[in-house]
Amino acid sequence: MASELLRAFLLIFVAEMGDKTQILAMAFATKYKIRNVILGVFLGSFLNHALAVLLGSSLSYIIPLNTLSIVAGFSFVIFGVWNLKSDTDDEEKKTGSKYGPTITVALAFFIGELGDKTQLTAIALSADAQFPLFILIGTVTGMVITSLLGIFIGIKLGNKVDEFFIKIGSSI
Repeated sequence: MASELLRAFLLIFVAEMGDKTQILAMAFATKYKIRNVILGVFLGSFLNHALAVLLGSSLSYIIPLNTLSIVAGFSFVIFGVWNLKSDTDDEEKKTGSKYGPTITVALAFFIGELGDKTQLTAIALSADAQFPLFILIGTVTGMVITSLLGIFIGIKLGNKVDEFFIKIGSSI
């Protein structure tokens, strides 16, 4: 159970480094209080990944595990390559909302993660998990920690680290 949690955390943590939602968290942190951003990240990620874990757990009963593993492997490679493309369109999304900062961030993260590599990771991990709840805890914790790290690194380093190197590391 602890190994499933740690594996889920590490895979999400690495996958999210330099991802559009990490950059989105940095952008929201310039507009809203950090605690509202982190709470929004938690809520949006929790709902998105809970859906993924439910789907992954259900799929394992319908589709053979070997088939799910092959599809998940191909999807990770595709998303690694896809991550190398420019995200300028994604970064220019409007961040204003009438719902308040926490709900705005939660909605942005929930929608932003639909079909994303981290949601697919949560589905794949939960497909053969003995303890799907620990997959959920690990993936959400990975999202929150990565967002926190992105916010604080963004505040401290600004433009000192080239985005190209972050993208390469995340893609690998």
